[in-house]
Amino acid sequence: MDSARDISTGKIIEAEQLWLLSPINANNYICRGCNAIVTPCSYHPQNKKRPYFSAKQGHKIDCDVDGEIELVKRARKERITTQDGFPGNFPRKLVLHDKRPVVAAICKGSSHISESQSIQFKLINTENNDHCRTVSTIRQICRVFINFPFDRDLPLTVPGISSNTYQYVFWSLKRNQIILYPQLKIFYAPISWKALVVDSDHLDIQLNAGEWGEKGFSCSYKVRINWKDWGTAKRNYVTKEIEIARLEAIEADKRGDKQKGWLFFIGKQDSIDPSIFHVEDHRLICCLVAEMLYPK
Repeated sequence: MDSARDISTGKIIEAEQLWLLSPINANNYICRGCNAIVTPCSYHPQNKKRPYFSAKQGHKIDCDVDGEIELVKRARKERITTQDGFPGNFPRKLVLHDKRPVVAAICKGSSHISESQSIQFKLINTENNDHCRTVSTIRQICRVFINFPFDRDLPLTVPGISSNTYQYVFWSLKRNQIILYPQLKIFYAPISWKALVVDSDHLDIQLNAGEWGEKGFSCSYKVRINWKDWGTAKRNYVTKEIEIARLEAIEADKRGDKQKGWLFFIGKQDSIDPSIFHVEDHRLICCLVAEMLYPK
């Protein structure tokens, strides 16, 4: 599972966010579909794979997590929105909180969830439906964009972006030209296989898009993460995800897969060098490996 619910806050947490947390309480997460205890895995610095959550004791009978997997498989082939709407939950809004909200814990002081607590938690989730449709990073939004290519007319609100559907909030960087982009978007492009350039003040990520020359890119787009004022945890969080995605993309190519590493970000284009985009917030960048589909 790539996400779970944090018992302490009631919020959905992405597995990659485990890189930001220390220490980690292994009993603090439950399945967002059935409230079964799930265990965080592969989040240590030495791990070579992305973090994930595992329900080691299994999911409950009525859990719909497996149903979500099947839904994504179908959605990669056809439109699944009907006259009755979209058959599932999806992020409708990006909300950036300056501070982590504090709410009452479901099982404060305990590492286990009782049946009554599980029922209470499910009721809270049902009543607070709007809360479930907001996210605090762009990652879940980017996963929806990838997984539901025929349903990109779904509504989406992102601060600073005037468009209001997935289709128009996202914008692919031109593969063979450096141009000025007049509007803020969630920009995306394939990540280069070249190593990241790490500096004390910033991290540079080269993309496979830009001006094309005789032997490759003569000038490629680059994302510069300005992290001078960031702490070590945030730096490691961003660097780890991008590096893992870069290596995953290389391995996918060796297997002959159509998957690529896609860098998504909300950033401002440099006023002097338009090939550079500046990102200031760790919540506004992510890197996912997938095959990108563009339905006709």
